[in-house]
Amino acid sequence: MKWAASLLRDLAGWLRREPVSVPEGGRAISHSADARLAIWAVTAADLVVEAVVDAVVPATLRVFHLLWVGCALVLCAGVCAMTARTPHLLDGRVLRLRTGPFRELTLPMSHVMSVRAEHGLTVGHGLRRSPDDAEAVACSVGSATTVLLVLAAPVEVRVRRGAPVLARRVRFSADRPAEAARLIREAAGRRAGPGTPDFRRAVRDERGQSPEGTGV
Repeated sequence: MKWAASLLRDLAGWLRREPVSVPEGGRAISHSADARLAIWAVTAADLVVEAVVDAVVPATLRVFHLLWVGCALVLCAGVCAMTARTPHLLDGRVLRLRTGPFRELTLPMSHVMSVRAEHGLTVGHGLRRSPDDAEAVACSVGSATTVLLVLAAPVEVRVRRGAPVLARRVRFSADRPAEAARLIREAAGRRAGPGTPDFRRAVRDERGQSPEGTGV
């Protein structure tokens, strides 16, 4: 019921074009535009099929078919609204990686060592372990990720299945990965302060290199 209430609330806010709530001093990082596009494409194709089905459904059952189509449309639109209205949130203390209806991950900015735009693929959705890396997790609506975050110390992440993961690497998606990486580096740099080792780690560019060219 809580999930359904959140879906309807976000859908109503999306339809009314209400601004997304962002804490004072924080920054929003949009994500999952590609997933929303895929959902709308599948929904549009399904509506065409349902129109054909509706033409052959007996009149006595047509109202139930239309009710089914309406519920499916609300569900698809609601999931899109939930992902659009729950951007990642960044401030000087934490980075909240959010996935709409599929859980979220909060990371302390003091743990950020480097960040860069990097396309990857971790099968599944939401907050999940990486099958190819025992020290990595992914947090995204779909399988595709576009940003890699490297942590200075492992963070315990509780996933839906299995034991917690001691994660040193976090993959997530952002609509503009290079800009997202820049914002996170700037936030980490402000927290560490110029001239400190943590600051020098935080300003590594999206290729994973420091000003001297040392890789991650």
